[in-house]
Amino acid sequence: MWPPNNLALSVALSVALTAALPPPRPATPALHPIIANGSSVAVPYMGEAFLFCWVAEPTRQVQWLDPSNAPLLAWRPTASRYHLGSGKHLPHAYLLFGDFRQEQEGVYTCVAQGGAGQEGRASVTLTLQRPSVPSP
Repeated sequence: MWPPNNLALSVALSVALTAALPPPRPATPALHPIIANGSSVAVPYMGEAFLFCWVAEPTRQVQWLDPSNAPLLAWRPTASRYHLGSGKHLPHAYLLFGDFRQEQEGVYTCVAQGGAGQEGRASVTLTLQRPSVPSP
């Protein structure tokens, strides 16, 4: 059994040391991409869509993936969908559609990659906007 003076000293040192230690930090901070358009967007047939993904934390790269998880290509004159702004060190990326069609429906994912190997993802579901049918 501890003598009363040693026990009090031990408790006081333990409390003082615990209070002086900073809280533990995660090994790598998480990335949190945000799609400004929300999680679901309806696009008119043969219409245009412009999606914006940004990341508040420092990033190495931001990339858009198609519904099959393949990276989308950068702009080309003949492309009906492409990404812009996802070069290295840019905290955002755009996904653009011209002439949206039913075969382009699906879940598109914005992926942010940080320098320490961390990764964050956000997804948006694109659907073809169905025409409204007037009631008789």
